[in-house]
Amino acid sequence: MYPNFTSRIVRAATLVVLIASAGCATTRISQDEQAAVEEIEIPAAVQNQYAQAVQQLEAGELESAAGLFEAFVKAHPDYASAYINLASIYDQQERDDDALKMLARCLELDSTNPVALNRLGMIKRRAGDFDAAESAWLSAIAANPDYPYAWYNLGVLYDLYLQDLPAALEHYQTYQRLSGSESDAAVDRWIADLETRIGSQPQTALARGL
Repeated sequence: MYPNFTSRIVRAATLVVLIASAGCATTRISQDEQAAVEEIEIPAAVQNQYAQAVQQLEAGELESAAGLFEAFVKAHPDYASAYINLASIYDQQERDDDALKMLARCLELDSTNPVALNRLGMIKRRAGDFDAAESAWLSAIAANPDYPYAWYNLGVLYDLYLQDLPAALEHYQTYQRLSGSESDAAVDRWIADLETRIGSQPQTALARGL
């Protein structure tokens, strides 16, 4: 019935969006991400209820999806992925406080979930809390060093907001390496620009948090 669902439930958000930020960059999270699954057997009815909510989210029906996920977490409060999806919806609706509550609940269940930590960094960066954004993205990288979007978002933070060019360069390069065939031509241009800028000035900045 729902071929993408097995007897286990996806831990991370299935669909989230790119959110524009200042300058030439965007804050980034996967549009079709599925992280590790929880080794928990669940009834088919629960799978179906979750799948219906995901379908509404994928279709852009945010109000409907929110209602379905809200009902889901009331009935099944121990699935971290539902809270990430709710945070994604609330984030798109500019309901930051509600989004942060959902991320906090997710991280209570799964404290090293890189998707939740990445979304937390996005909200904190948008609010101007750069230290909290950096901390969230560094935690996402510590939890999963192969998760590319935290590397990208840290690169943007260091590049546009904190003016730590060597750190920005390293994070962009790592993002491109992890992205493989899906690497971003725009990021290649930013890397080339940073290499030029770094090469023409004294090496005073240090990579942060590494």
